[in-house]
Order: sequence, then structure tokens, then C-alpha cells
Amino acid sequence: MAKPLLYSLPLLLLAPSVFAEDAATDAKRAQTVADVIDRPGVLTPKGKAGIEFSLNYSQNSSNRVNVIGYTVLPALVVGDIQVSDADRTTMTAGYTTRYGLTNATEIEIRIPYVYRSDQVAGRSLAQPSNETINRDVDGGGLGDIEFAIRHQFNFDTSPYWVGSLRIKSDTGKSPYEIATDPNDPLLLLDAPTGSGFWSIEPGISMIYPTDPAVLFASLSYVYNIEEDYNISGQNANIDLGDTISVGAGLGFAINRDLSLSIGFSHQTILESKINGSTAPDAKLLQLDSLNFGVSYSLSPTTSISISAQAGLTEDTPDFQLNVRVPFSL
Repeated sequence: MAKPLLYSLPLLLLAPSVFAEDAATDAKRAQTVADVIDRPGVLTPKGKAGIEFSLNYSQNSSNRVNVIGYTVLPALVVGDIQVSDADRTTMTAGYTTRYGLTNATEIEIRIPYVYRSDQVAGRSLAQPSNETINRDVDGGGLGDIEFAIRHQFNFDTSPYWVGSLRIKSDTGKSPYEIATDPNDPLLLLDAPTGSGFWSIEPGISMIYPTDPAVLFASLSYVYNIEEDYNISGQNANIDLGDTISVGAGLGFAINRDLSLSIGFSHQTILESKINGSTAPDAKLLQLDSLNFGVSYSLSPTTSISISAQAGLTEDTPDFQLNVRVPFSL
């Protein structure tokens, strides 16, 4: 009989990791959760608690050309042309607590601390001087606290389905409340630590164990609640674009303690609106990434999971590294 196989599967779709082990080989009947794990579900058992410490590193770079003026002909620009190169680094330390209300339902709260550093270098191509202007902005603070509830719908047949509802607060520092550089409205004078919006994210996850691998997939929708902000001395109602997220992958066991995973995720961010109208510079964003993960069981109650994410599209962060250490109490 196998030891814990699906111990951390509800977290697979938050970060690409899996704690897979040897599966039962009885082919005469369908496997149930009780056949492959030592507890009656894939979530936190009733009356039990767990904590998790995590650290996420994200690196993103972009090159931008701004034309300050107007175009007379396709090849003739009257005004100034500025070129800028931006490197943005974000580190997020998180503390998460989970508690099992029943064997099928768990609740969760996550408290993040965010540190962000933006380095922007630019110069004018139309001016005789080749002097490069460097502008650095960094800072940190409390991020957006999150609350979640998850429910496992079935136990006796696979695949197993887990529904979730996540609520994200606006406790972090909003980018809409930070002053901007008078010479560059896109450059903030301080580093934001949150989105500035409350959001609600319902989702559904599928987990399918098949010896010696575990297949997983997810679908979710992030609804951002509208907020009013004062921008350039005028009140504006901002409707941040909602997000549609899908993901899939598989995890497979190397031995009883070590497992690997690979997955693909896609996000479609819808256009934002200001005062009920689509902003002139708003656009539909497509974010694709490839995920690799490795997990190692340190003890029956503790493990470490390391995952890396590579961006495949222009708007996706270039690279992300995530380290998670969950403890069962």
C-alpha cells in the first residue's frame, strides 16, 4: 500500500510541485483516495492545521520607445524619440495557514511581504547628448492578504475534483496612490506592493492519479472589483481587466521521497476600463509560461518544493523562482 501520494496536490496549481509516491497496483477495482493516501482526502483533514513558508523571486525586463511629438509621414517624426530599458525585480515572502473544517473542506489565509526594485535607464535619440538617465525605485511592505476556501467534491472515483474560492484584499500599497515622475507619467516615485483592488477568484481543479504519475489541470476566473481613484487631480472609476487562467501538467515520482513536475499555464487579461469606457491604450494581454518543479520529502510532516517558471510571451515575467516549505501540524 502506498504512503502519501496526493499530500500536496491542492497546491499543484498554485506552484508546479507534486509529492507523488508509489501507487497501489490493485487493478481489479478503481482506486479511491483512501487506497493511496493515509487520510480520507487531498485537503487538510478535519481538525488538523498546516503552515507554509514561501519565497518567490520574479525578474522582468522590457525595452520601450516613446515618441514625444507627432508623425508627418511614416518615416518623418517631428519631436523627440526616447528609448528606455527597464528591469524589474520582485521578491515576495509569504506565510500561509490552512485548517480543515471537514475532511472535504479547508480554509486558508496568506499574508505576503513584497519587496520591489525597478531600474529604468533611458536617453533621447534626438538630442546631441548621449547621456543616459538612470532612475531607480525600490521599496517594500505588506502585500495583498488573501483568503481562500477549497472543497473536494468526490472521494471514491477518479479524477478528483476540487473547487476553490479565493478573495484578495487591497492591503498592499496601490500603484494608483503613488506619485509619478513629472517628466514620465509611467514612472512611479515609490514601489507598489499590491494591485489596489479587491478581487474574487472562483476556480476548479482536476487531479487524476495514474501510476506512477499524477495529472492535474485547473480553470479559474479573477473578477476585480471597481475602485475610484484620484488621477491627475480628477476622480476616475477604474475597472481593472479580469483574468481567465488555465493550467495543466503532470507530476511523477522518482522514488518515495523525490518527485518532479512539469506544467503549462496561460492567462488572458481582459482590457481595463476608465469611467465605463475602454482606455485608449488598453489592450488584451496573453501570458503563457512553462513550469518545472521538484519536491523532496524531509519528514512525514515536512517537505520542500522548488519550482521555476519561464515566460513564453512578451508580457509574461521573464523568470520566476518559487520555494515552498509546508509543515503539517
